[in-house]
Amino acid sequence: MTKARFSFAVVISAIVAVSAINSPRLQDTCGRAINGVQMCLASSGSNLRLAFVNVGDRDVSLNLGVMMANGKIQLPNRIAMKFTDAQGKTRLFKFGDKRYPGVAGRLDDYIVPLRAGSTYTLQLTLDQFWCQDTKEFSIPLISGDNFLTAELEGTGASAVNLDMPGIKLMNFWFGKVDSNTLTLRH
Repeated sequence: MTKARFSFAVVISAIVAVSAINSPRLQDTCGRAINGVQMCLASSGSNLRLAFVNVGDRDVSLNLGVMMANGKIQLPNRIAMKFTDAQGKTRLFKFGDKRYPGVAGRLDDYIVPLRAGSTYTLQLTLDQFWCQDTKEFSIPLISGDNFLTAELEGTGASAVNLDMPGIKLMNFWFGKVDSNTLTLRH
C-alpha cells in the first residue's frame, strides 16, 4: 500500500470512528440488556413505540404472546407496563386488545425471530392496556409527570398445537427485561 493510500485509509477510518461515537444510537435510550435483548420505549402523545433490540451475538426468538386466526390477529399479551402516575401511585397494566375480549378458536404463539443486531418494533396505545387490580381499562395519565416502563418475561412456546409440536424446540430467549422509563407529561 502506498503512503498516500495508507494516509487516506487512516483519515477515513478516523471519520467513521468519530461519526459512530457522536451519533445517537437507539440502544442509548433503552433499558438494560438482559441475555442480549434490550427494550426501548418511546412515545408520541398516547401512541407508544416499543422496540426489541438484539444486542447479543446470537439469533433468538421472542414469544410476545398469542396469535389468533392463523396469525391475522397478533396479541402481544406478554408485554406489561409498570405505570406510576403523577401522584406516585404505581400499578401494573397488561396488554389487552378490547376488540378481542375472548377466544373462540385456535391460539398460536406470537413468535418473533430476532437476528443478532436486529430490531423489532411494535406500535401500541395507552388504551390497549388494563390493570386487573384496579379494573382500569386504559392507562390514565393525570396532570403532571407520569412514568411508564415496559416489561417482558421471555418464555418458550406455550400454545403448542398438534400440527406444530416442533415449535417448542425453537431457540427462545429467556429472561426478564425492562425498557427505559418514559416520562409522559400531561
